[in-house]
Amino acid sequence: MLIFYILFFRFDIPHSPIVIYLFFRYKGIINIQMAAERQKLFIGMMTPLFRAQESVTDLFFKNRLNKEIERAIDKHVQHQASPSQESRDEYIRALKDLDKVLQEIIYLEKGDAIQLAFSQEQVLRCLYGFLQDTRTIKQTPTKTEVVVKLAEPTPRPVIASEPIIQKPIGNKGRLTETQNNILEFVRREPDCRTKDVIGQFSALSQRTVKRGLKELNEDGWVIKRSDGVAVYYSAV
Repeated sequence: MLIFYILFFRFDIPHSPIVIYLFFRYKGIINIQMAAERQKLFIGMMTPLFRAQESVTDLFFKNRLNKEIERAIDKHVQHQASPSQESRDEYIRALKDLDKVLQEIIYLEKGDAIQLAFSQEQVLRCLYGFLQDTRTIKQTPTKTEVVVKLAEPTPRPVIASEPIIQKPIGNKGRLTETQNNILEFVRREPDCRTKDVIGQFSALSQRTVKRGLKELNEDGWVIKRSDGVAVYYSAV
């Protein structure tokens, strides 16, 4: 869309020197394409600005307004031709400065207040629309692939248990008569001491009684428990 052709021929705008100057300055890159909505806002801003500029009676403020309009168009075209963060910031500053000049002219009553206020409104609308477009681009979410890595299970230590050694229980029929007699006594008198067994079988020698208790314990018939120097026996 040829922006300045539209401003120059389509609208009934007084052809001030700044309009003619800008037309010839940018005729080499005047075929820049813009989005329809942004194009509408830009033209909607420039049309009342040129009319407001003609209504300013003070030459000093007329020149200031011409300068800010030229700067706004200049930064706009630069940003459209080569978009960058720097050109974006410069265009925003140009629109804000243009708004300040309009506000100052309105306050000092140096031109048509209605036309100037309408121009200021269009500048702010253009600035707001530009900021919204930029914010939308920045906030466009990017698809992020999330890879979830499951932690490998920690191997549990293997604790080797000591083998349970169970003493074989002998057959009563295989016991000797002395062993049978000692076993029967231990069953009747659990937790008896060696001297108790020796006293019960006084006809036997101490050596024979102790050997019999030892064999019964080794074969698993009785349990031996030591308590200091004392030894106790109980039947299984």
